[in-house]
Amino acid sequence: MLEGTDGQVYHVYRTPEMEELRSQRGLQTNSFIRLRKFSTLRGPVVEIEDMGDSEAVLRNKAHFRETAREMIRRAVFPKDDGWNGWLGRYQKALVDAAFALEQQQAKERERRKSRDFGR
Repeated sequence: MLEGTDGQVYHVYRTPEMEELRSQRGLQTNSFIRLRKFSTLRGPVVEIEDMGDSEAVLRNKAHFRETAREMIRRAVFPKDDGWNGWLGRYQKALVDAAFALEQQQAKERERRKSRDFGR
């Protein structure tokens, strides 16, 4: 069972890839992982990315910038649902990263606008 960053708990069936990662000391308790399911000619496949200790992820500013950028690109805007604990800190960091990214983009638009106006 896994808790998602959306606050939902998911039941995930074990796969050979998961067993292989566990044999290499991956997928440990309190690890932050990313699962992606996609279809192939042979059937569905789950891609697993073990990002390590979940507390370390909270300090990884690059993770939050990249995640916020991808969410905004898909027109999904992160929000703080008021959760406590690790999930609340994760959501807050993601919202903060998205806000900083939007502020940066607004400044760049203003710079371009003022530069273009001067022409």
